[in-house]
Amino acid sequence: MWNDDFAGAWSAANFTLIEASLWQENQRRPVSLPWLERSWQDPVNFWKGLHAYSNRRLGSQSKSTPWGRYDFYHDLLARHKDQSLPALVWFEQEQWHTWSYAELAQTVNALAASWEAAGVQPGDVLAILHPPGPQWLTALLAGLRLGLTVSVLPPQGNAFVLRRLVNIAPQWLAIDHLYRHQLGAEWQALALPNTLSPSAPVRRSFEYPGDAIAALCLDPISTTIDIPVAVNTDTLYLGALRDSILGLGLKPGQYCAAPGWHVLESQPSLILAVLLSGACWVQITLEALEKAPERLLEQPIEVLGISRALRNLLQANPPLAEKTWRFWFRHPAEAADYPLWQEFVEDLQLQAVFSGNLLWCAARGGVLLFSDRCRGQPNLKVFPAAGLHWQLGIIEAQDLPHVEDWGQLTLGAEQDGKTLWNATPYLLAPYRQSWTYLGQYPQGRAGRTYPREEILTALAGKTPYPAMAETPAYNGGDPRQVLLVFGENIDTKALENHIKTELGPEFAPDRIECIPLLPKRDKQGQADPDWCQLHYQTGGLYRRQRSEIFRCASELKHLILK
Repeated sequence: MWNDDFAGAWSAANFTLIEASLWQENQRRPVSLPWLERSWQDPVNFWKGLHAYSNRRLGSQSKSTPWGRYDFYHDLLARHKDQSLPALVWFEQEQWHTWSYAELAQTVNALAASWEAAGVQPGDVLAILHPPGPQWLTALLAGLRLGLTVSVLPPQGNAFVLRRLVNIAPQWLAIDHLYRHQLGAEWQALALPNTLSPSAPVRRSFEYPGDAIAALCLDPISTTIDIPVAVNTDTLYLGALRDSILGLGLKPGQYCAAPGWHVLESQPSLILAVLLSGACWVQITLEALEKAPERLLEQPIEVLGISRALRNLLQANPPLAEKTWRFWFRHPAEAADYPLWQEFVEDLQLQAVFSGNLLWCAARGGVLLFSDRCRGQPNLKVFPAAGLHWQLGIIEAQDLPHVEDWGQLTLGAEQDGKTLWNATPYLLAPYRQSWTYLGQYPQGRAGRTYPREEILTALAGKTPYPAMAETPAYNGGDPRQVLLVFGENIDTKALENHIKTELGPEFAPDRIECIPLLPKRDKQGQADPDWCQLHYQTGGLYRRQRSEIFRCASELKHLILK
């Protein structure tokens, strides 16, 4: 049993018991995690104890000191005793490729030397526009080795990228040559070489001060998803350390994968957690698994993140080979269709595998919600992550604690002797001495903000009066995002393809409705969003388009506006 003596609460022996307590054979058995509440009350000693335990667990010494300095390159790559262990396995051109920790470190050093020769200096901002894979990881680690402020930006659409590049304002870009030509000359001039230098870097691996900005993360759960959030080294390093041990439960040599996991939500925190533990990251796309789902079983994966898309893919074509999975986790915001998750466990015969929930937010330091790991059925429990300063706030007044046991997860930060509360959209309610995830407020898609204004901006000039409407899902899932276009003979497929090209497939609306009328216009001459929402949701738009009077009035307005 965990020793709650205050002086020895965070000893190595206690952390061993803490790790063991997270594996539960019976989901119905109430879980007691007294150490978790202590971590919220005593975060400083918790983080120090966790760091010391990590050194003992790995059998090697970290060069980093909590709230002092951080050498990411050393702790992620160089410190691991067995450099022959795999660090990255990826699937490309119909075959698997592997880099050991030694090979990954060698590649990172060679790229860092090339960038050093190009004039990169500590503190410069680097935007990484590679898709996840070996080039992406090498660029991330080379940036951290050189002391840069790194920013992950998936190249999923021209308008999406350009809007965020302006806000990130990088000095340098790490970018694939195939995508480089899609940017303007002013951005192409910032591109760093992708060539590997034959010589080693001149400078030693950089040691970040504790309060230095190590990353600029785009926060897909905020209301300003295109504005980067500064993440300091304390938050980035310590969050990854916690998530590697308590969230993922990884040990050296184990394999971890999460195909289809949202990049901006989880990275770079997720990959840093994997490498800090000496484990191996397996990179394979959902597109590759759609062709051959059995590829997922070709690697000895023990910890697997299963998104809703991956679940559906595996259920449609269940791989038959023996599974090495010990623990699988899902995003709590994708758990509303619980019966389908139960069917997934039965169809893939995962009754003996542990399940859990993990919710990342890289812009806020990594995992915000985690769970114990229960064998058998999909896990419904969540807990705020260890070491957080949090409360359940009242909706629309999150700085005030909720008088009941449910509310909106709100994170606190100390500033000038006061606690500033910053709300997340996540709603929690009590469940068997823990919490369960109720949903999101404001609602979005899969726990993330849906960029309605960005979509309308991308459609400017493509259709005269675009508008977005939202309809509730009565099965408890995400609301449906509907694009309304007013007029006749509109190519809705072309509009959908345009959104996918400019912003990425994840932002395609659930439906596109073509309404052969003119909408009420706002002061800017655009479709009035409140009017569109009201009349679409109540069926008013359908009634109007069936009315000859409204059709004639609409035609008359169209002639006048011409």
